[in-house]
Amino acid sequence: MSLHEMSPAGFIAAPAASQTGRYAEASDRTLVTWMCDGDTTAFEEIFRRYETRIVAYAARYINSTDLAKDICQEVFLKLIAKPPSTLIYDNLSPWLFRVTRNLAIDKRRRRKFEITGEDVGMMEAREDRTPLKTLTASNDAAVVRDLVNRLPDELREVVELRIDGGGLSRI
Repeated sequence: MSLHEMSPAGFIAAPAASQTGRYAEASDRTLVTWMCDGDTTAFEEIFRRYETRIVAYAARYINSTDLAKDICQEVFLKLIAKPPSTLIYDNLSPWLFRVTRNLAIDKRRRRKFEITGEDVGMMEAREDRTPLKTLTASNDAAVVRDLVNRLPDELREVVELRIDGGGLSRI
């Protein structure tokens, strides 16, 4: 049920000014139904209602407005691709914020392992010693083992698999 008329070229035309107020007054459930029927103005109304709040919510999780905006785009792409089949009290916000939270947590997890420009200033290994030669010294091996043991379980497993699989199992 779309409030739009089809243009001669086959595109959905913008609603008349008298219909614009109907979008602002429509429930989230109605807007989602219209959106699923191809009504782009219904999607624009949903976006207008929630964009600022979603960006702010995501930014609290990841401390980056730019990444929060990326998450917001992903949330609305998910809404278009697979809208929720049921809404609690005709309200879309619980679904949108749950998707936002999940995406923000995923992005935060991935950021822990990204190399950033801040890492460029790190000291390089000395040319006369390779990492393998350094690790063969018993003192260094003990230090590395201690550091690995302090890691969270999931990360420790990854590091141990890398060490053991990479031929450094003598640590």
